[in-house]
Amino acid sequence: MTAEADVVKQSDLLNQLVLDRNNMEELGRVDMLWMYPAAHRVLGFICKSGFLGAKKIVFKLPQIQTLGTNSILVHSQPEETDGEKVKQLDSLLNCEVWSDAGNKVGRITDYRFQLKTGEITQYLFVSSGWSGITGDIYQLPPSRIISFGRKRVLVPEAAVKSFELYRPGIKQTLSKARNILKDDYISLVKQAQSLTEHAKERAQAIAEQAKETAQTFTDQLKEETQTFTEQAKTTSQTVAEQVKERTQTVVDQANTGFQSPYPPSQAPTTPEPSVSKPAVSPPPPASTPQPQAATTHAFADEEDDPWDFLEEDEPFTPPPSYPETFRKADTNPKTKTETEDDDDEPWI
Repeated sequence: MTAEADVVKQSDLLNQLVLDRNNMEELGRVDMLWMYPAAHRVLGFICKSGFLGAKKIVFKLPQIQTLGTNSILVHSQPEETDGEKVKQLDSLLNCEVWSDAGNKVGRITDYRFQLKTGEITQYLFVSSGWSGITGDIYQLPPSRIISFGRKRVLVPEAAVKSFELYRPGIKQTLSKARNILKDDYISLVKQAQSLTEHAKERAQAIAEQAKETAQTFTDQLKEETQTFTEQAKTTSQTVAEQVKERTQTVVDQANTGFQSPYPPSQAPTTPEPSVSKPAVSPPPPASTPQPQAATTHAFADEEDDPWDFLEEDEPFTPPPSYPETFRKADTNPKTKTETEDDDDEPWI
């Protein structure tokens, strides 16, 4: 027998598997304990076996070798009995507990005893309810029992309030659970408040960080925009200067590449827009043209005449670069004379 099984509860042995330690054969299951109420002692237990538990065998308490969690190991052979004898065994289980003041206290549902000696240490009774489900379970020492019968047990009224609580019932359990839940609720509320404050602080910190980040980004964007603007301004100025220089270069090249056919002193000027002038009197009748005067140029010295390379009988042909007007004027002395005398000539 193990040391921790010195005191056991009657209900813990019910329906336990009984095995023969010598051959480990199954002998049956525990049906009930065999007790002697007058001495408040357990003598052994009744084992049922066979079809529907019809076979009954009795084991005395000293035959128990080991009480385990799932089985009871016994040695030596049990004694056979029958169901009628079992029914006649006395027991205080399910007996009502009454006080000597005539008050019903409760009902016995279980008991505890020492496995070695079989001595019952406490009867367990429920104060109210059914089978201890709703009521509190208290301990009833055998010494407090004044008398007993097959259905009732008598205890002193003064001792009723001194019985120790063995296990709280549903009411007390619910009350205790309510208190625990209340404490848990208060703890959860505090935790929720703490989490809320922490979340608030965290959100505020994130908002500040986001604000700082946005400000930094704005400053960077402003600096980059200003830099880009300055670069664009510089680039535009450079491009404008390059375009101006390129334009001036093209103009200079155009001016250099065009050679005027006139001497600087005889370069034609841009004709002014014709302005209407008052009518003039018609010129006098043309006289007989003087060929000598038409071909004569006012040069002081014949050496200075630029046309002396032409022979007298060779007709004059102006260079290709001369304008058409000058070509016609030179080939037609009459027309040239009239043009020189006309007041509307733009070259005068």
